[in-house]
Amino acid sequence: MARTARQILSALADERSVHVRSTAELAAQVESSTAAIDKKRREKGQEALRRKPELRTVNRAECARSVDLTPWQVLHALSRGYMLASQGIGRGLAEHWLSLKFCEALDGSRAGSMDLTEKGSSSERWYKGMQARELAVGFGLAVAEHIVQQRYPDHIVSVVDTSTVLRAGWPLSVSQRNKGSRPRPDYLIEAWKPGEPSKVTFVSCRGNHQKPSKRTSRTGSTTIQQLVKGSELTEGMQIGPWNTTPCLMLSTELTGQGGVVVNILQSPGEALLPLRVPGAKGNADEEIRDKSGIPYPNAIRIPASGGKRARTVDGFQVPENDLSWFGQLLARTATAGLTAFAGGGPTTARYLTARQGQKHYAAPTFAATSSYHDADIEVGDTKFVGTDHVFRMETVRIEAFSGMVPELYELIRNGRVEEYRQTAYELRSKMNTTDAAEKWNGPISFHGDGSVMALSILPIRRRRAL
Repeated sequence: MARTARQILSALADERSVHVRSTAELAAQVESSTAAIDKKRREKGQEALRRKPELRTVNRAECARSVDLTPWQVLHALSRGYMLASQGIGRGLAEHWLSLKFCEALDGSRAGSMDLTEKGSSSERWYKGMQARELAVGFGLAVAEHIVQQRYPDHIVSVVDTSTVLRAGWPLSVSQRNKGSRPRPDYLIEAWKPGEPSKVTFVSCRGNHQKPSKRTSRTGSTTIQQLVKGSELTEGMQIGPWNTTPCLMLSTELTGQGGVVVNILQSPGEALLPLRVPGAKGNADEEIRDKSGIPYPNAIRIPASGGKRARTVDGFQVPENDLSWFGQLLARTATAGLTAFAGGGPTTARYLTARQGQKHYAAPTFAATSSYHDADIEVGDTKFVGTDHVFRMETVRIEAFSGMVPELYELIRNGRVEEYRQTAYELRSKMNTTDAAEKWNGPISFHGDGSVMALSILPIRRRRAL
């Protein structure tokens, strides 16, 4: 029986359990797969691919066997993850509509687990491929943010698309002759707190529809391959000394047994960015320029170990003398993502460098594809400002809103990033998001950075007599 629009919106707001798998068996399967891949490469006379030297399971204290999320929180994570990733004249649709096409794809099973709906389980290959690429990013980022938040509970977590950050200083392709892309993590998660150095985590997100074999408890081969790929991607970037940045590799099985299953392995470490002082040189309020970057080849320095000499290999490395610049870059790019989420336009452009696509956000967009900061909603006693879009579920008109707390947006609009972070941190403990959500008639999701995303049914429009 088809669900009504109100039932769909209600399901998006219901908290469900997302299964998480991070076991020694999973790590062993990935290690076995990498050994088999390297053996085949040696037989062909090829070098082994570089990967993280050690993969471990995630601590149960940081992520238990399941994480409770609403489908709308997953779509909020997906939407924020793609901010700035799709630049161009149609950016409004690319950034704000990306997650909305999955509104009818998620629900809960009778056991209370997150699962695909009958509509979300479409057998169409193009739809399944799109889900595996995009919806899995929402699950992966939501769980990765949860883990990082558990590691740094008194911090705010920001997600930034890695390619957007790297454009400011590094060539993304391998060389001018070979246009293949250089391996790199999909996302950077920055855990920040005013007055302390930021902590950075690399994230790789993949997804598939493969179910584990009924004859064995072993994880599906596609999942294993995606975790192996994640190990290769995260090895392609380093912050400071080699192998000190923590990494999370995630592969989401959208049709796993018992509902959605997120498989996770990690490479431990800690990457700290230098402490910035508001008002002092090097703070995030200062406009920064693109750097010339490190040309191909030989960018990552791997120290001597296990009888091997020190060597330099191709990849993205932030040298220790560039860590302050990189901290500024990361903070300003995250701020640009927030303004794009709230319909920033020119405000977004001021926080990007030329190579990051500044001109795309300063230029006008085509009709029906723009996203402008001119809408607001009230949730209980709290007001949010941002942008909205209207779409339909059958004949019902739905309004999608994405925005921020007004005082936070004003600080960003006026170029005061450091003050924004201080104020956002102070407001974080004062906002009762659970109480506010109960006062909203539809799905709504809040984030510690001051952003909000919500859906609501619009009143029926009366047709005028001709």
